[in-house]
Amino acid sequence: MLKHPQEIEAVYIIPAIRKCLTLELLNEHALSQKEIAKLMGISEAAVSQYKKDKRGKLAELPEHVISELKISAKKINSQEASVFAETQRLLREIRNDLTICKIHQILDENVPEDCGVCVEHL
Repeated sequence: MLKHPQEIEAVYIIPAIRKCLTLELLNEHALSQKEIAKLMGISEAAVSQYKKDKRGKLAELPEHVISELKISAKKINSQEASVFAETQRLLREIRNDLTICKIHQILDENVPEDCGVCVEHL
């Protein structure tokens, strides 16, 4: 059974985005777990779980999305943009380039390669 695109985003993609943002802010911007939690609107425990690979590991984001994510982390850290705005921007990118379909196909072998059902309605 096909999953709804919002389910793919909520369960797989948003946690992967949060994990990558957390690691980028931690490793490249030298923020503390407490600072990251406050900045991202998540708990310190969630930051720790992203750091320890206990969350956000169900979907792997492609390299071009990771590149965009690095830009997002910089904007978030400088307070040029909010986490919400950047997450929405990244989700649009993931929808527009059909990365959401590729992730869905990896998660469910029954999704046909030429499937575009969800993006037709987004």
